[in-house]
Amino acid sequence: MRRIAPLLPAVLAFLAPPAAADDLLDFEHAMDAYRSSDYPAAIERFRALVDPGREPLPSRAIREECLKYLGAALLFQGATNEASAAFERLLVLDPDAELDEGVFPAPILDAFRLVKNQMRERLEELRRAELELAERRMEEYRKRLEELGEALRPRYLVRRDNDHSLFLAFVPFGVGQFQNGEDAKGWTLFGVEAALFAANAWTFLAWDWYTREAFAANTSDVRRQQAADYANGYKIASWAVLGTLLATMVGGIIDALVFYDESTSWQLLPPEDVPEDLRLPVRRPEEFLLPPDDSVPAHAPDAAPPVSLSWTWWF
Repeated sequence: MRRIAPLLPAVLAFLAPPAAADDLLDFEHAMDAYRSSDYPAAIERFRALVDPGREPLPSRAIREECLKYLGAALLFQGATNEASAAFERLLVLDPDAELDEGVFPAPILDAFRLVKNQMRERLEELRRAELELAERRMEEYRKRLEELGEALRPRYLVRRDNDHSLFLAFVPFGVGQFQNGEDAKGWTLFGVEAALFAANAWTFLAWDWYTREAFAANTSDVRRQQAADYANGYKIASWAVLGTLLATMVGGIIDALVFYDESTSWQLLPPEDVPEDLRLPVRRPEEFLLPPDDSVPAHAPDAAPPVSLSWTWWF
């Protein structure tokens, strides 16, 4: 124990940031009391380091070591229940925590294993919760990479000159709509106007036929009267259908003029549709995001360089 324990402060000093110097000093004082078998003083100092009200809290590594030695010191003092509580806090902090057999005596190891066995189900739940949390973080990280990758993708804005004719906007049967790229509206107007045109032609021909029948010399008076009535009805229907057809045509022409595009349109093209010599360089999304475990890799910059997340290219 006396050969290994003195190495702990050095290891923790290597892992901890400079701001934890006071915590390391307090931990060293607590370890001095523990090594000299001054367990009451060691208990007091270890408890101060793991007190939830301490601001700021020491690093996780320091708290884990403090709880190990706090439990051992409490067992040396005969405070079994309090030692079990310290070991429980340690296992909640790290469900896979173990005590070093070369540092702690067998009674301490047995007491720790007993607590760990009693907490087996709870520790499994904690492991599952940590695994789910890690999976959620990885999923969020993946989504952020996808979103940032899309944001970093070059946008090539292309200007296209349209061969649109203003004359075609005055052509009925949806021609102006087809020119404007509104195919659904164009087919609707084409169908409605074609049906009205056919109905108008049929009612006009029927009107003309019954009119001739009404004035035929070889027709009886009764038949002549019936033909005159039919001719009058088809005349009204023909004018009504013709008026509806003209109104629909005028409406279609007005709509085509409202949405008429004179000569220019703009279109966003993906990089693969742009000549390779005109493409802009693309940064990898990983260069702008920290890993999901919040650790900063050695190659990560302190701040993202001032680059634009989208570009436009004008042909």
